[in-house]
Amino acid sequence: MYVEFNNKIVVSEDIKNIIEKNTEFKVLKDMSKGSKREDILAFNLSVDINTLNDLMEEEVDLNELTEDDLFEEYLSLAEEIAMDIEEYVPEGAIMDIKSYKWDKSDNAIKLIIIIAPEDLYEVKLRDIMKKLITQVE
Repeated sequence: MYVEFNNKIVVSEDIKNIIEKNTEFKVLKDMSKGSKREDILAFNLSVDINTLNDLMEEEVDLNELTEDDLFEEYLSLAEEIAMDIEEYVPEGAIMDIKSYKWDKSDNAIKLIIIIAPEDLYEVKLRDIMKKLITQVE
């Protein structure tokens, strides 16, 4: 899918490859078409639990956390490190990231990332995220 950011055409496949090459995230699915918008890119991502554990070990004793606390830590850490993707998004773009699931069968946290033009209203971005979350659940 092609999207224009500041008069520059961006191919979703290129962004997918950049994310996988430069971050700890795996792109599970290009959700751009599922957004029913032609001005955004959206991806379903996953990050391995072991990666998150390695990052958390220095600050938290994982054995002391309840499963609910661990779940919350995983979700927030996944969103936090996903912000590093901002370095690779086109100029004039904003991002929204939402982690939504601890997939124990894949041993990973699943997330959705939306990359949109900076003139898209935050309220609209949240509406798009809600729509995409329902598609993956």
